[in-house]
Amino acid sequence: MNQRNVTRLGVTSLAVLASTLAIACGPASTGGAPGDPTDGVQPSMPGGASVSGGVTAQTDGGRASNDAGPGASNGAGPGASSGGSTPAPGSGSPDAGAPGTNGADAGTGTTGTSGADAGTGGPVVTQAGKMPMISGGLPAYSNYALSPASSAVDADYGTSWRTGHNPAASDPNWLALDLSTVPVAMRTTVYSVWFNEYGYNYDTSDGPSYTLPGDYTIEANVAPGGGAAPAAGWTTLVTMTGNLLSSGANMLDLSGYNWLRFDCTASASNVAAENTDTSLQWNLYDAHAGNDGWKFGGDSITANAMGHQATNDSFDQLVHAVVPNDPAFEMAGHGGWSTATELANIDAFLADFPGHYYGLSLGTNDAPGNDPAGFLANMTQLVDTVLAAGKVPVIPTIPYTGEPTHGSIPQYNDQIQSLYATYGAKLVKGPDLYSVIYAGRATMFTNPTDLHPNAAGNAAIRQAWATAMVANVYGQ
Repeated sequence: MNQRNVTRLGVTSLAVLASTLAIACGPASTGGAPGDPTDGVQPSMPGGASVSGGVTAQTDGGRASNDAGPGASNGAGPGASSGGSTPAPGSGSPDAGAPGTNGADAGTGTTGTSGADAGTGGPVVTQAGKMPMISGGLPAYSNYALSPASSAVDADYGTSWRTGHNPAASDPNWLALDLSTVPVAMRTTVYSVWFNEYGYNYDTSDGPSYTLPGDYTIEANVAPGGGAAPAAGWTTLVTMTGNLLSSGANMLDLSGYNWLRFDCTASASNVAAENTDTSLQWNLYDAHAGNDGWKFGGDSITANAMGHQATNDSFDQLVHAVVPNDPAFEMAGHGGWSTATELANIDAFLADFPGHYYGLSLGTNDAPGNDPAGFLANMTQLVDTVLAAGKVPVIPTIPYTGEPTHGSIPQYNDQIQSLYATYGAKLVKGPDLYSVIYAGRATMFTNPTDLHPNAAGNAAIRQAWATAMVANVYGQ
């Protein structure tokens, strides 16, 4: 079970016109013997790729192996170095992924265990609208940098900030961003999302994670920008303990602040040996006028296709190539999940989510049960739960597969058509993934009877999502 204790503090100061934020992490408690960041060990990446050999993406067979790491050698000490390429997630087996049950508080001003209210006490933005990214290329500083701090906020999802240092409360790993060059009006209400997707599933509690923050704070500072990160004067906005999720989103009130810092004091309890340091990417968005936050709930096909891609053809990038929108998103897919598993976790995942659109990409793992009516009942309950949380459900059709036990998928897609008719404008029609994958089935599977699409199929899924949302959400 994923236990996450969250404390958030809303901070508003209109008199001070400066901005700073930080995050920190500490040592691992399980997941193999911690790698000594000074021992010169070079762990391999998930999927078995060597550090020098680039990234190996698994096209079949499930999550990354337990002894793999995200691709940079462990080595300690301040100062930036190159490296930190991001491994592509493998395709999960249909029965993979034990359900997690807990999410974190996504708002401010509350303390939560196993999920808390997503908006209490802090900024809440419920109206849809443009949410420009403001973090790209910001001056970034860190106390430890095996790969550069700037890799956390560059435009390349193939890079990330990695520390090479095991965090501790007495010696955390921190990453500080100087927001002082961002226009003041664009850094009042800020949507923050960090991500580390090396562990395949969104909830990594059923397997190892890699360099994942476990205990951290997000902090802000009013000190003037333009120089080194301040050593003192940080105000804590978010406190997280026991994190096992591969990303975290928050709506932050940064009125009056110039700096933001992620301060990690402990790694996740399930980090794999030699991968006990910290790595992540971090996107910030101006949310003062609208909310364009997304979470893609689903199964292994979602986990394979809808993360932040090292190939830089992720959902947000594909959307932005067509319209001037910057959707902030989290990948919340889990191998083996069905509508029943999502129902067991949806409340926590919504509590963890300050955004506006929640994807429900489910049905592949329901289909072998041959119970379309039960699927419809579960999907109806999921849609009602998302609506009750003030979010907008987005539902695609179930993708085609030639795997013999999934021949009933067309009958399940009939139930999705029924949901479209019942809810009308209360939900958003997602892409017709069945038609997309069926049309490309000759090239989108490694073998004709595979359950999971290959890399070409996953790319087609991402493109289908972007194309459909440009039409159905962004009006182009």
